[in-house]
Amino acid sequence: MALRLGFVGVGGIAQRHLNGAQAREDVEIVGHCDVDEARAKEVAAKFGGRAYTSPVELYDNEKPDAIVISTPPSAHGEIEEEACRRGIHFFVEKPVAVNMALAERVLRAAEASGVLTQVGYMYRKSAPIRQVQELLRGRALAMVQAHFYMPGLPGAPWYETMADSGGQLVEQATHMLDLGRFLAGDVRTVIGRTARVRDWTPPPGFQPQSGMRHFAEGFDIPDTTALILDYESGALGTLSCSIVPQGQWDVGFKVVAEGLLVTIDGPSARWTGDESGEATAAEDWPLAVLYEFLDCVIAGRQPSIPYVEGVKSLAVSLAGYESVARNAPVALADLLPQGVA
Repeated sequence: MALRLGFVGVGGIAQRHLNGAQAREDVEIVGHCDVDEARAKEVAAKFGGRAYTSPVELYDNEKPDAIVISTPPSAHGEIEEEACRRGIHFFVEKPVAVNMALAERVLRAAEASGVLTQVGYMYRKSAPIRQVQELLRGRALAMVQAHFYMPGLPGAPWYETMADSGGQLVEQATHMLDLGRFLAGDVRTVIGRTARVRDWTPPPGFQPQSGMRHFAEGFDIPDTTALILDYESGALGTLSCSIVPQGQWDVGFKVVAEGLLVTIDGPSARWTGDESGEATAAEDWPLAVLYEFLDCVIAGRQPSIPYVEGVKSLAVSLAGYESVARNAPVALADLLPQGVA
């Protein structure tokens, strides 16, 4: 019998997950929920299943075994909690929340229900990056250096407010912070600084453009952020990120370890030192994180990136903002839920 799979949030990144799930013969897509009813109906016509605007109706009418959640960050919470009450396993896109109180609430619900969970930190499932993890094992780690530069503001209308997105540090650069945790271990403390270096107010007569935006009403997030991270492994780390409009996307990641310098380019990697090499990710590498979840639900075993990992990576982002507020380093232990280390 095929796994009954539902989708909550069917815009943006959900399209990748929909296509990936449809390609599996052991998965039946049974329903789609979105606040945009027309979009839900359009997706249902293409991928099968019925359209809903209420997750509860989807859960009760279709009784899915599992769901894929791809909503804006601020929409998380009741979607996951209702799934837990019904014993529905869930895959959730990053970030898992915009604040730690909500993330803890969902974490406790998942723990109490015993549902299987997976967070969509896809870089952890890239074969070259997993190879790098093995190469780094047992070496003294010195520096984890990352940057995430975007050529403007993403098109999603919720991105420009802290309440809806959590800002770039929570919504986008979380990939870099999670990758640092995957390769160098957990973070002990964070020092953060933020800036807003340009005026994002639309000029008179401005007409919204497609693609990356250069202006937005109600803009209240930093457009530039820098972090210094102190890892429990002894390594230091830096992250710089910006959405100030410029020429192109530029995302980079390096690890300095005893005897090895690693450069990660998206899902691929190269290294030099006491050994040299490179590895290129397969074309379908982004599907691995979803496919592991589906395989684990079918087999009844826990996926490798459970919800608690999303909580821990969220805490690193939030520690950066809290450091700005306190004008002091922030220990991750101050933010993480009790019992999470």
